Amino acid sequence: MKIIIEGYNKSIHKRDNQLLIMEKEIEIDKVNINKIDDITIVGKGLITFDALRLISKNNIPVISIDYFGNIDYLLEYPNETNIFIKKRQYKLSDDYNGLYLAREIISAKLLNQKACIRTLNKNKNLDHVKDSIIKIDEYLNQLKNMRFGPNINVENSKLKIMGIEGKASTEYWSSISKLLPSNLGFKKRINRHPTDITNAMLNYAYAILASEVAKILVLNGLDSFCGFLHFDRDKRNSLIFDVIEEFRQQIVDKVVFSLLNTKQIGSSDLDNRNNTIKLDKRKLIVSKILDKLNSRIKYMDKNLTYLEIIDLQVKQIIEYILNGTKYNGFYLRW
Repeated sequence: MKIIIEGYNKSIHKRDNQLLIMEKEIEIDKVNINKIDDITIVGKGLITFDALRLISKNNIPVISIDYFGNIDYLLEYPNETNIFIKKRQYKLSDDYNGLYLAREIISAKLLNQKACIRTLNKNKNLDHVKDSIIKIDEYLNQLKNMRFGPNINVENSKLKIMGIEGKASTEYWSSISKLLPSNLGFKKRINRHPTDITNAMLNYAYAILASEVAKILVLNGLDSFCGFLHFDRDKRNSLIFDVIEEFRQQIVDKVVFSLLNTKQIGSSDLDNRNNTIKLDKRKLIVSKILDKLNSRIKYMDKNLTYLEIIDLQVKQIIEYILNGTKYNGFYLRW
């Protein structure tokens, strides 16, 4: 069972072998610890020491995100059996072999971006979007033509890959600005302190996705702070951001654009006092993202949920880390 604590004045307490969910000191729910897989806390909340001890004893990961979509903290349990995997991960992250993973992940992201705007443009048939697709194809070719070897500067190569990704994303979001309703006021992608509903929704939904990725990384024994593309600095969970790159369009962008296009959420749902999404709409976003994560698609000749596919991709990363097995990025033709 997945526990999500959302809203003000919420707290988690322990009673025997149960976690109690309280609101203003009133019990609103209780769950046996054996039924809980993971816990996500959204916004401000409180966990008592006794509850934390029970959570840790039962190896349950906890992740906290704020209302703007930033990860506050990740609590994971110690797992000594995965030391070998992590040692290999650390070595590969600074090695030219890790660049292969970075390139394949970003290539998959660009393919998903291209598929997304192509599908959204079917009815509008905008030349601007067609031009962006051509440019993204050029960036894909640049990635394909990159070569890695023992004498290469790893940091410079990472910067080159990120530069290509940045240019492709500029094209993608420029096309999205033309494809979404103009009254939403979306002009460009804003990662920090957005003042429009679209960016606020994207940030919030990406954080929900990141929380799920974080738990899968923990369960598979990888270090979420040690990435192959994003640099390990500023306390950033680099590997989380590596892994979610392949899933942004399929899991988040699809959901956000659908909610906006069907007018289930609009500009009036952004609280202008602090630029946060109103509580009922945050709950709707969480519900829709979780529905998407648990929905099934045909992938690699199997009927899998998106959560199972993320787990499959993480296991592919481990296979590459340990055995050099070819990594195949995730993308759909939409």
